[in-house]
Amino acid sequence: MFSISNYKKAQDQRIRATKSLIFMSLIGIGGGLGGGVQAAESSPQATDLDEMTVTARRDPEAKNNLIGQVSQVSAEDIQTLGHTHIQELAVRIPGVWLSRGNGQELLAAVRSPVYTGAGSCGEVLIAENGIPIRPSGLCNVNQLFEVNTEQAGALEVWRGAGTVFYGSNAVHGVINSLSPAMNQSYLALETGPHDYYRSKMAWGTVAGAHQWQVDANGVSDGGLKDDAGYDQQKLSVQQRWQGETLDLHSTLSMVNLNQETAGYITGEKAYEEAGWKDNPNPEAFRDAQAVRLATTLIKQIDEDSSWRFSPYARYSDMRFLQHYLPGQPIEENGQESAGFLLNYQTALNEPWQLWAGVDGEWASMNVQESQAEAFFSPDNARYVGQHYDFEVTSVQLATFVNVEWHWRPEAAVEAGIRWETLSYDYDNQLLDGSTQDDGSACESETGDCRYYRPEDQKNRFSNLSAQLGGRYQLSDQWVVYGRLARAFRAPQINERYRLLTGQSVDQFDEKTIDSAELGLRYHAHTFSAELSGYVMEKQDEVLKASNNRTVGDAETRHRGVELQLGYAISPQWSLAAVAAWSKHTVESASLLNSQDLAGNVMDTAPEWLGSLQLRYQPSDPWWFELETVYMDDYYLDAENEHEYEGHTLLNAMAKYQWTPQWSARLRLHNVTDERYAERGDYAFGSYRYFTGENRAAYLEVRHDF
Repeated sequence: MFSISNYKKAQDQRIRATKSLIFMSLIGIGGGLGGGVQAAESSPQATDLDEMTVTARRDPEAKNNLIGQVSQVSAEDIQTLGHTHIQELAVRIPGVWLSRGNGQELLAAVRSPVYTGAGSCGEVLIAENGIPIRPSGLCNVNQLFEVNTEQAGALEVWRGAGTVFYGSNAVHGVINSLSPAMNQSYLALETGPHDYYRSKMAWGTVAGAHQWQVDANGVSDGGLKDDAGYDQQKLSVQQRWQGETLDLHSTLSMVNLNQETAGYITGEKAYEEAGWKDNPNPEAFRDAQAVRLATTLIKQIDEDSSWRFSPYARYSDMRFLQHYLPGQPIEENGQESAGFLLNYQTALNEPWQLWAGVDGEWASMNVQESQAEAFFSPDNARYVGQHYDFEVTSVQLATFVNVEWHWRPEAAVEAGIRWETLSYDYDNQLLDGSTQDDGSACESETGDCRYYRPEDQKNRFSNLSAQLGGRYQLSDQWVVYGRLARAFRAPQINERYRLLTGQSVDQFDEKTIDSAELGLRYHAHTFSAELSGYVMEKQDEVLKASNNRTVGDAETRHRGVELQLGYAISPQWSLAAVAAWSKHTVESASLLNSQDLAGNVMDTAPEWLGSLQLRYQPSDPWWFELETVYMDDYYLDAENEHEYEGHTLLNAMAKYQWTPQWSARLRLHNVTDERYAERGDYAFGSYRYFTGENRAAYLEVRHDF
């Protein structure tokens, strides 16, 4: 039967199909012209594309030497773009979605759907200079705001199952931020909408063999939504000493965030309604601090051999209101940890290269959750009082070996293996079981409460990861590669010990992923292109239903194709483009809410992602860029019953350098004033959205010393 709702649904489908066709046509035009993250990055007037240097195997090396996919946003592009949220950088990397929440919050997806829940942060490893920023067992989905990406020396993203140089949590990828570049001094001031103010400063000096670098930035944002906003400060301090055969590099990183968080708006397509700026949770907040200290010592033995030793210490503390859960409990978590990375690199003889290493880590972690106000009644299953209070001490030890054989000058084969063990000593500070914190029962059919606290215990998880791959230099411009890999993660302490009634610790064990990938690279003076395809199968996946219930035994399949292009068209024009197609499906799983999810598409997993940037520099002082960002539609729930329709955004930027020291930059976000959602889901019987920002302008003035 014909109805207005059926007509509107068909019309929406035609609109989405038209937007997809327009975007892919633009990518096709980009394919004829080129693209890439680093296209003419140092100066749009340059007609050469620099070859990328990356640190995926801990030491800097040419990207073409690697077997696998790593993308990089350079320091030059980071400074030029001046992102207010790291998702603004991520759109320039294929297959990556750093899904923006409110303020500085995010959920990371690399060749994956956007995962949510207690262990979701363990799917992508976050590192600074190759060192994980948190212990293996206590990551946080928003932890990227603990890194000074605003002034980073580069942002690298390894896409797909991690290498043997990384251990637990490098499942779908690794995001690695490099320290700010040395020997730079500047001051920048920026202003934007809703009382947005930001300052950045850098100071560098050289004294003999010693180099010092200090970078800091602070931002105050009144918030797009009502009763929301944040204040954030970041500091990076570096000291480097270089001798004839010894290099010492020390870094100190500090961050503080005080955020008044805006919750989801609810209702189908609420982001298009008059109340799209409403904040239904003005009481929500997030306070977080983090400190990291690390030193890397490199000892050059001879021309082909070196030792690398990196001891580190870390601290973090976070407190926030879980506005997205009924009852709005407050979570507090923190950690103190220390560890080291040690590896030896050598050329055994002319065709053989060897890496071998040992990594170790100790951590003391704590988690508390409490609820201040009654949800229906004080002794309801979501009761007032303490839900969880536990401490976990962990010890991690890993060893790895990686070998590369150049059996011909143009061909290489790489193989590696890593063994890692992680032990948890869990200590529950409350009563065991599913009672209220005083031992009384809850108002439920069984008398049980919603939350289950297991008894004190010790657990150990041992895992192997491995990789085998090869690359072949077809010509000076062309490289083809293939790679097989297995990666893993140990369970997060929040998913292992922070349970709900009816769950057990054994439901949440190690997760493994097996990956196969093929890729092709082309690099010339003015044109670069990369094409890669992958298939990954994952065991013991955690799935979450729309009522927040989970199962931990799912098998999922992930496959996709990624394209990255760059073209310096002329001294005035350059173009960059990325596109990624992927499909993430459930192969098998236990019944979730009495439903069989096998065959379903995983939620929050758009099939298409991409962006295109066109740059123009008519003369030395002036520089312009237009950018389009595309996101496909996706399911909002594991049951595949609700959808978000996707969106296309247009952004613009202009920069004017009126002296060698003075410059100004104007960024325009969402030029067409599109109403869209940064992320949507369907939970507890309702559509929920984090709304995207409307048309906005940000102006920065900078002075270099």
